[in-house]
Amino acid sequence: MFKTVGVVPRLDSEDAMGLALNIYKYLSSEGLTAVPEMEFARLKNLGGGAPLPEMEADLIVTIGGDGTVLKTSMSIPRSETPILAVNMGRRGYLTEVEPENAMKALKMCLLGKYRLEEHAKISAYVEDKRLTDSLNEVLITPATSWKMLTFNVERGGSKIVEQRADGLIVATPTGSTAHAFSAGGPILERSLEAFVLAFICPSEYVRSIVVSSLKPIQVKIGGPRVKVVVTVDGRYVKQLPPDKPVKIERSKSKAIFIRFDSPILSRSYGHPFRLGRSET
Repeated sequence: MFKTVGVVPRLDSEDAMGLALNIYKYLSSEGLTAVPEMEFARLKNLGGGAPLPEMEADLIVTIGGDGTVLKTSMSIPRSETPILAVNMGRRGYLTEVEPENAMKALKMCLLGKYRLEEHAKISAYVEDKRLTDSLNEVLITPATSWKMLTFNVERGGSKIVEQRADGLIVATPTGSTAHAFSAGGPILERSLEAFVLAFICPSEYVRSIVVSSLKPIQVKIGGPRVKVVVTVDGRYVKQLPPDKPVKIERSKSKAIFIRFDSPILSRSYGHPFRLGRSET
């Protein structure tokens, strides 16, 4: 039973914030503790706002697109907090319901008529420092100039692949439908314990491969000595020190999404990019 619900809209959309305000008022009228995202609370003069890293809740409702979902998943203090994602973006692959069904979906959540869907995350390490976990992908590119780099991907000292390219995307099954797919990578069933390695503008024919995520991989960078950055889900950026590898492994944390088994209510029901359905 949900008692505390976070409300996180995209802040550049008055429509999204308007719907978020209605959700906030509904939750309060039902006797639940509604926690608005801090900036949203400030803009709408609401009390009890909290920044995402401090948002302790039993359920979080996002109102926006995939960017809002990724930001929320990356920032909340407990990754196992379920997310009900309302689509007010463009593609909305990670979202579950359209705005006109948001209130109905929320009521079904409060009645317990939903299922939980787990999505794997990636943990990346630079000099043994763990970066923010990613739901979609880790991107490795030159920082300022598009000079080709040589990517050596290894596991346990054994080479998996060596490729010259403008960049490398390491994607989860969830992220296989995003930038990795645009770079020519395959779409993975969500339940697969695997990563997609998708090369950006490679010099060789091999554009992407699929590797197991059961054991860590290391990405070593060769080629011209230029600044290299590691970008996590398009938001968190870390400069890579010279001659230092990036260690990538399947995170122990997962993202949890609210799903409905209804072709009328659910955007994900039968969605071609939602391969794999399981109940938790």
